[in-house]
Amino acid sequence: MKRKLIILWGLAAIVTLLWPARGLAVPKDVVFYNDAVVGSSEQYRYVTVYDSPPETTTIEFYGYASRIDTHDSSNVNMYEGALSYGLITHDSSSINIYNCGSFGENFGGYEFNLNNSSVVNVYEGGGFYGGSGSLLYLYDVSTLNLDGGVINSFLFLNNSSTVNLYDGQILIGFALKDGSTLNAFGGHIDTFWANSSIQPMANLNIYGYDFEYETEGRWEYVDEPSDGWWVSKLSGYTLNGEPFTYWGIPDPATHPNINLIPEPGTILLLGLGVLGVLRDRRN
Repeated sequence: MKRKLIILWGLAAIVTLLWPARGLAVPKDVVFYNDAVVGSSEQYRYVTVYDSPPETTTIEFYGYASRIDTHDSSNVNMYEGALSYGLITHDSSSINIYNCGSFGENFGGYEFNLNNSSVVNVYEGGGFYGGSGSLLYLYDVSTLNLDGGVINSFLFLNNSSTVNLYDGQILIGFALKDGSTLNAFGGHIDTFWANSSIQPMANLNIYGYDFEYETEGRWEYVDEPSDGWWVSKLSGYTLNGEPFTYWGIPDPATHPNINLIPEPGTILLLGLGVLGVLRDRRN
């Protein structure tokens, strides 16, 4: 474990020192109240987006910023560029992260917060990066839809927030608190250390069939192979027949709030309904 931490912090220190030379952190703020396009050559410190009622503001983002804050019912479409520090969403605003959009590109020390009824959609090529030094929090009734891309940050769900994993990867693990929910329809789940945490009032719903749970799925060693612990492995098939593997899931046999849906005997009854949800997820 010490070896892992030394490598991670070493990478964080090196890349952070190199970051200013790339010119991605500039002392300039901008506030948008109307539709706009942020070009690939534009660089800002803080980008803040509001509506101008009754009009809704939409920002097409190709540039670079330290942080983006969204409010009201505004919408930001991330196509390229990067956020070097963080992201905060409020109210019923939404962010769509496409293709080359990347977050926390210079590793370590970054925090992302989804609040109120805001929604963030992540597609193939996008994601939240930063490794074990970055934190992604969901609060209130906010929603994160992962339809491709990567969540390479510690993921914390609070209050009544929801994560829907359709495709893509959750790499460092998660913690479900309060009445939050993680719905897993596909994709991949991994963990940085031990098994993920699920509080009693939270729910993990896994949709598929032919589930197989192994308490001793992978050995995670600290310094020597003999000093460590087991990480669990849950495998099976999604409702469209794709194989999946989720690492670090607590034992469903001892956690009644981990729901394997549907049970083998009910797959024919429920399969079509869940597949309908998958088809409509981008609406």
